[in-house]
Amino acid sequence: MLRIVPIVLALVLCVSNLGFINFGGNSSEKNVQAPRNHLTQDNNAQAAVRGEVYNLEDATDTPEEVSEEIIPREQNILRLYWDIVPNAVKYEIFIDGATFYAYTNGIEIPVENVSAKFQVNAISLEGTTLENKLPIVSLDTNPTSPRTTTEFDKMNYPPIYPVYSWIPTSGADHYEIELIKDGKIVRRYFTNSQQQDDNFDLYDKVPVLDEGEYFWRIRALNANNQPLSQWSEKNSSNSFEVKHKIRFCALGDSITHGGGSISVPPSTVMYNWETYCAIPVKNLGRSGDTTAEILARFDNDVLPFRPEVLFIMAGVNDYRANILGAESVENLAAIRNKCEQYGIKPVFLTPTPLNPAQIQKLQFVDRPPEDWQEHQRFICDWIRDQEYFIDVNAELTDDEGNLIEVLSVDGLHPDADGKRIIGEAVAAWLDKYLNLK
Repeated sequence: MLRIVPIVLALVLCVSNLGFINFGGNSSEKNVQAPRNHLTQDNNAQAAVRGEVYNLEDATDTPEEVSEEIIPREQNILRLYWDIVPNAVKYEIFIDGATFYAYTNGIEIPVENVSAKFQVNAISLEGTTLENKLPIVSLDTNPTSPRTTTEFDKMNYPPIYPVYSWIPTSGADHYEIELIKDGKIVRRYFTNSQQQDDNFDLYDKVPVLDEGEYFWRIRALNANNQPLSQWSEKNSSNSFEVKHKIRFCALGDSITHGGGSISVPPSTVMYNWETYCAIPVKNLGRSGDTTAEILARFDNDVLPFRPEVLFIMAGVNDYRANILGAESVENLAAIRNKCEQYGIKPVFLTPTPLNPAQIQKLQFVDRPPEDWQEHQRFICDWIRDQEYFIDVNAELTDDEGNLIEVLSVDGLHPDADGKRIIGEAVAAWLDKYLNLK
């Protein structure tokens, strides 16, 4: 869905990914500006990448070697890391009389005393405290490399469109990211120069299709492209293996791709419906896609994995963008025909509803057209007439036909409980399917 749009909220609650925390100065409370929403992606998200992917000719056989001199940081740095709290959109950190805000589950703070006392609280959309005095998973003093936050080790299969996420490095202007396959760099990205902590994830818009062993790494740079850190360390959470011939795959938009609570990207399993499906499903979702865009990438993204069953959830980006339901159905029918052509069993999921009042309150995407429910209903009716379908829409919809408010902070993406409903519905269908075979 859409990617970078400011959010306006009262109570100084910025409800997207990491807030613009100003680490400079000695103010007792740091200013928090409106951050961007990382769950919504548009088709120009690659424009947010300042450097394009380098050719393989630029790859090295030993990507772990870093020859550039690291620019030393002038202050002591304390890095805190804690577990994500469901439905929290930001975290409040108190340390040495100052207040900081983070929209990731970790923060780097310049301090005079690395032994300073601190407290971290989880904050809801309304500004209330969900949990206080969160236990700290790890505490690092003067870290030399960024901490990655991807959870590929908790996924049955890596997503075809990975999202690289990390704890922002204090003082970083931008970041360099490399994807490494079988010991060679296959992609290199630079994030935008921002000098703010709204810079903590990158959606890869190029699918990862080739079989092999992968890991990604990141380092922080200053405005002169000089490294402020070493490369992040390789570990199981930022490594993954791509295999072909996957029995069950899921094709869709951001609802399939994952993420939730506005501030949590798809690299976190809590907000991915595939997490709640007991049977492993390969995630072929791409945030922002309409039904036409999903159809256009079918051959490239689906066929390499040769699935037996393909779960298809699409349409929400159509009816919120004034695309007629009849056009959506035409695209879905073409996807069905492609499945049948290649011997794939298509299983359609009814698309999720919207909550226009919640969307308008957050103001990070346009309010959907007045007749969106009519076009959603047209798509759902067509899906319920297919040979194989799963009706998740009914469980996510309130009496007025809108997305149940408690299931979605932003009115657009179901959060953890909503993703659980979807994942368990898919699991129930698969259980019957496998028992009948």
